[in-house]
Amino acid sequence: MSFAERFGRGLLWNQVSRFIELGAAYAASVIAARALGAQAFGVYSVALSAVTLSYFATSLGLNEILNVHVPRLREHPARIAHLLRAVLGTRVLMALALAAAFALGAPLVARAYHEPALIPLLRVAAVYVCFYNVSLLLEYFHMGAMQVPRVSAARLVVQSLGLAAAIATLALHWPAAWLLASLAGATLIGVTILAAGAAPVLQAPGEAFDTRALRTFGYTIWATSFVTFFLGRQSDVLLIGYLKPGTSEAGWYAAASLLVNLLASALLMGTEGVSLAAFSELEQRVDRAGLGTLWSLHLKLDQLLSIPLLIFGARFAGAIVHLLYAASFAPAAFLLTAYTFAWVIARITGGGTNMTVLYAIGRPRVPLILYGVSGVSNLVLNLILVPRFGGLGAVMGTGIALAGSSIASSVLVARHTDTGLPLAFSFKLLLACGASLLAVQWLPALPGVAGLAVAGVVGLVVCLGALALLRPFDAADKRLLARLNPRVGALAARLG
Repeated sequence: MSFAERFGRGLLWNQVSRFIELGAAYAASVIAARALGAQAFGVYSVALSAVTLSYFATSLGLNEILNVHVPRLREHPARIAHLLRAVLGTRVLMALALAAAFALGAPLVARAYHEPALIPLLRVAAVYVCFYNVSLLLEYFHMGAMQVPRVSAARLVVQSLGLAAAIATLALHWPAAWLLASLAGATLIGVTILAAGAAPVLQAPGEAFDTRALRTFGYTIWATSFVTFFLGRQSDVLLIGYLKPGTSEAGWYAAASLLVNLLASALLMGTEGVSLAAFSELEQRVDRAGLGTLWSLHLKLDQLLSIPLLIFGARFAGAIVHLLYAASFAPAAFLLTAYTFAWVIARITGGGTNMTVLYAIGRPRVPLILYGVSGVSNLVLNLILVPRFGGLGAVMGTGIALAGSSIASSVLVARHTDTGLPLAFSFKLLLACGASLLAVQWLPALPGVAGLAVAGVVGLVVCLGALALLRPFDAADKRLLARLNPRVGALAARLG
């Protein structure tokens, strides 16, 4: 297949599977929150955030090495075999070391957090963290090879089992540690599926080659990923749990931040892994102008598939939180509304897509600097604001840092690719969203799911109608979309 066909096919497979996966994961999170209550859910979220922190602290950039360089080594399969065996061995050793650290360090962490309930959770997390890290590495290998269907299958199996475990927790009143143990078992099954797909490469003859440049690239991304952790929701949950022990603040923030991430990324999850591989291949085979064209189109699709959902979520935050969670989570609605503004700015200015382009063009130190400054700023702001404002302080600190890093990275990518931000598209999309908000204001107030469904349908119809009048896509956009996927190109033609 051509590059456009492989990218379009991989993007479609990844999007469908990630959408289902994210939906199942979020449903499991909501059910777990209802089963555990706000305070216990906050403790459970702290344990999961500790797992995520351990990954970022020890990843060494191995996942990204595979994601970027497997497509570049397409003509050298023996080198791919050598590279995969080397990084997988390193990852397994690191995962075992992490598991031991979680098991032995659980009492110390629980004492620091003044939360004895963390001890059994962290000891179960010792098993989960081992399988989780290996699973992510194998996913990135398959993404780099554009073998997305197998990754999709593994994700769907894991999340389906996770959803079943959450339902069991609600129905059978399982403790949080049992739920986490179930997630560990599901992840082991996912590892098995992914390892079976990688087996032919692992067993193939290898060709040793100099990987020092690859590892330097990986270490730079590792450092970037580590500082990026302090720009995200997991670090906020850890900090809120530490600074506000014995309260529901961490639970409220975990619910609100997870929901806003869902609204911002649910329809964009298919780009994860696939975009980096595609940008890397395009940078090598075409030129910077072509990369800039794809970047601009990518940003337009990012906005189209996220901003309307974010604005809808902010408008109906109270109703959504009331519908999904127990009454004890009511304060999460205001946090959701406040968080939305930062995410809209981030989507308009490129957000994580900018960083993906910088990696692809061989500028990994730039994201490191940007994320480092943003992560430190977020940490400092949270240390100042969280003790006084709780979860809202974390929203303010993270929102400022998120928007700042996105704006700065967009300026750098625009300079490297000689392509500007599609601000005209952004303006037209915001006008269409404004029209949809005006339309739903006149709807009769219906309770529960029915009210949200009616508002969503009416808002979508009005937004699409306004976009059809405003014609946000230009001729070049429609041609490129048609090459990537004829059906998507046809839909864009109707809008543009």
